[in-house]
Amino acid sequence: MKNRNAAKHPTAQDRYIGDRIKEARIAAGMTQKELGALIGVSYQQMQKYEDGRNRINGARIEMLLSALNRPFNYFYPGASDIRAHSDPELTSVLTSKQGQRAVRAFSRLTQPSDQRLAIEVIERLAKEQANG
Repeated sequence: MKNRNAAKHPTAQDRYIGDRIKEARIAAGMTQKELGALIGVSYQQMQKYEDGRNRINGARIEMLLSALNRPFNYFYPGASDIRAHSDPELTSVLTSKQGQRAVRAFSRLTQPSDQRLAIEVIERLAKEQANG
């Protein structure tokens, strides 16, 4: 039988992230209490994060990145951070089933004239819908 608690034990990555949090916090001139207040945790919890004793969930990582003014790859070297370049409307389309269908269909159009026509149809429908 597998140890169910194995996934709960901190890893080398947890300790690395903790070290990076501490480094950025000190560079920003913040105390654990101040940083904890910014992300909604106690200074004791910040100690556990920095020591690598507790894992940090994705939402909390996002808050830390904002509070410490650091890019995503600060905690995950080699990872790219496309958040700054993403367009909310484009993200909404690309994550919907209909949007994915439209993109796939559009990508099969090989003639620029057909691509222009498809765009014109969509723009016309959007304009009509916006005008009621």
